[in-house]
Amino acid sequence: MSDEENNISMAIQPNDRDWYNPIDGDPRTLNEMMRNAVGRNNDAKLFGYIPSKGAPRIHVTFNEFGTLVDSCSRSLRDAGVQKGDRVAMILNNSIQWAAIAYATNALGAAYTGMYTHQHGGEWSYIIGDSTPTVIVVADTDVLDRLCEHLPEESWPVGGVVLVGDEGPNAIPPEGVLVTSWSDFVAAGGQSEPLGEIEHDPNALATLLYTSGTTGNPKGVMLSNWNILHNIIVMQGRFPIYKGDRTASFLPWAHSFGQMGDLHYMVHQGIHINLISDVLKIAEECQEIKPHALFAVPRVWNKLYGKVMAGLNASPIKKRLGAAAFRKAKARIAKDGRDCIKIKPNGFMDKKLDKIVLGKIRGRFGGEMRFCISGGAALSPEVASFIQCVGFSMFEGYGLTETAPLISLNGWEEGHPCKLGTVGRAIPGVRVVIDQDAWDDPDSDDGEIVVYGPNIMKGYWNKPDATAEVMTNDGGFRTGDLGRLDDGFIKITGRVKEQFKLENGKYVAPSPLEESLKLSALVEQCCVDGTNKIKTFSILHPNEKVLREGLRAAGKNDSGTFAELCASTDVRTFVLESLKKEVMAPNWKGFEISGGVILDSEEWTTSNELITPSLKVKRSALMKRHQADIDALR
Repeated sequence: MSDEENNISMAIQPNDRDWYNPIDGDPRTLNEMMRNAVGRNNDAKLFGYIPSKGAPRIHVTFNEFGTLVDSCSRSLRDAGVQKGDRVAMILNNSIQWAAIAYATNALGAAYTGMYTHQHGGEWSYIIGDSTPTVIVVADTDVLDRLCEHLPEESWPVGGVVLVGDEGPNAIPPEGVLVTSWSDFVAAGGQSEPLGEIEHDPNALATLLYTSGTTGNPKGVMLSNWNILHNIIVMQGRFPIYKGDRTASFLPWAHSFGQMGDLHYMVHQGIHINLISDVLKIAEECQEIKPHALFAVPRVWNKLYGKVMAGLNASPIKKRLGAAAFRKAKARIAKDGRDCIKIKPNGFMDKKLDKIVLGKIRGRFGGEMRFCISGGAALSPEVASFIQCVGFSMFEGYGLTETAPLISLNGWEEGHPCKLGTVGRAIPGVRVVIDQDAWDDPDSDDGEIVVYGPNIMKGYWNKPDATAEVMTNDGGFRTGDLGRLDDGFIKITGRVKEQFKLENGKYVAPSPLEESLKLSALVEQCCVDGTNKIKTFSILHPNEKVLREGLRAAGKNDSGTFAELCASTDVRTFVLESLKKEVMAPNWKGFEISGGVILDSEEWTTSNELITPSLKVKRSALMKRHQADIDALR
C-alpha cells in the first residue's frame, strides 16, 4: 500500500502548547491511548509473531488485542490488584507483555518489566523492592529460577501467572497460586466487567528498574503523562503511517524499546512484528519488510562491520563498493543535509546504488523509510554509512528517568539534523549545560541538566537518591557530559566515567569505545587510564578475526583462545593493528592506548560484567584484570 493510499498520520502538535498537562483530545493514560487506537484501527493487524521455531507468523488485530487486555484487567482485579498496586513481569517481548502492561494500567496500578536473562538475585531484589500483587513469568525455566532465588516473604499474594504450555516444575511456597496463561485469560473473559477505567494522567504507570553498573537497580517512577508526552510530541513528525510495519526487537523492559517500539507504534496504528531471534534480524526483516526500525548502536555497528567485510571479500566487490560509497558521499555533500536519505542522481550514481547499496537495503525488506538510533552514542562514521546506504537515520538521546526522550534529530519541519549530535531538545523540554559539574579547565563541556514534563516522579523508595539527581528548581542531572551547538546536543561522555591521566589531561572513554567497536577485531571493549601515563584498552576480541589477522601477518595463531589472549606478542599485534585502523586516525595523541588487555571470555550478565541493558560494569572489569592493569605504566 502506497503512502498516498494510506497516509493517515497523527496530527503534529504545536511546539508551544501546554506540555505539562493533557489537553482536549489527548489520551490521559496508556490504557486510554491503547483503547483509542483500537477504536481507530479495529480489525487492522496490530501484532505479528512467530509462536515457535519454524512456524509461520501469526497476526493479532487491534480488536482482538483490546479484548485480551480487557480479560487480563478483569483477572488481575480478581487476583486482588487495586489502584496504586504493582504487577511484575519476567517476560520477553510478547503479546502477553503488552496485554499485562495495558491491563495493569486500566486498574490504576503500575507494571514492572524484568529481563528473562537477568540474574535471579536481581529479580529477587526488584520483586522485594516493588512488592507486586501478581507476577507473570515467561515459562517454567523462569519459574524454576524464581523459586530458587525469591525468599518466601517476597512472593505475591495474588499469585503467579505462568505463560507457555508446560506446567510448573518447582513449586512456590504454600498458598501462592500458579495459574496458566490460558486459564488466566479465560477466567477474565467470564468475569464481571471492570466498570470505570482509571484515568489519572499523573498516576504511576510503570516502575522501570535501571540496570546500574554498581549497586542495586533503582526503580524509576514514570507517570502516564511522562510517557504520553514523549509519544504525543513525536506523533506525525516522521514518515510512518497507519498500517505500516515495524520489526520490534528492542526489549520492552528498557525505556527506549518500550516507548518507541511499543506505545508509540500502538498509538500510531502500526503493525508491530516481533523478531523471534535477534541473531536473525535481517532475515526476518526480509519477510516483514518494515517501514521503520528502532535500534541501538550495537545493531548498526554490526551491520556496518558485515557490509564492510562483504565488500572487502573480493577485489571486484571492493572496487564497486568504494565507487558506490564515493558517489553517495559526493551526492550527500552537494545536497548539504546530514542524516537524511538523498536519492541518487545521474546514470552512474543510480547504477551503483542499485547494484551495491540497493542490495544492502534489501536485507531489511527494501521498504524502510527511516531508522532511529538511541541508547548510546552512534559513531558519525556509522551514521554517515547508513545515510549513504539510503536510510534516513535519526539519532536521539534520553534516559530511563526522562521517559526516555530528551532530544532527537529530524523532528522539526524539514527534518534538520546535525551529524555527530543527538538532535535538538523536543518540544516541552529544556536543556542546560552545567559547566560547574566537573573540573576540566580545558573544556567547555558540562553536565546535561534537563527540565520538562518527561522527568520522572523519582526513584521508588529512594528519596536520598532522588535528591542527588534533582536540582532545586526541578531539573534532572543526567550524569552525561555534553555541549550545545546551535541547539544540537553533542554527548562527550559520562561525568563519572571521565578519568584524568598523569599529565592532567581528561579523557572521555565513551566515544573512544564506540570507535573501537567498529573494528572487526573488537567484540567488546573498555578504555581507562586513571592516573596512568597513557590510556589502556580492555578488549574481548573476535576469535575468528584475530586468528585470521595473525595468519595474514605471518604470526602463529595456534593454541586455545585463552592462550592467545594471554600472549604478549598477540596483545602487541592487536594494539598495533588498532592504532593503525582506529586510534591514530580518530583519537587525540594523549588518548591513544599504551597497551591492551585481551579477555577471552565474553562479558555477559551471567559473569556479571555487563548489565541487562548491555552496559559494561567498569569496576567489575577493572577488578578482574587488576594484575594486568598494575603492570601497565
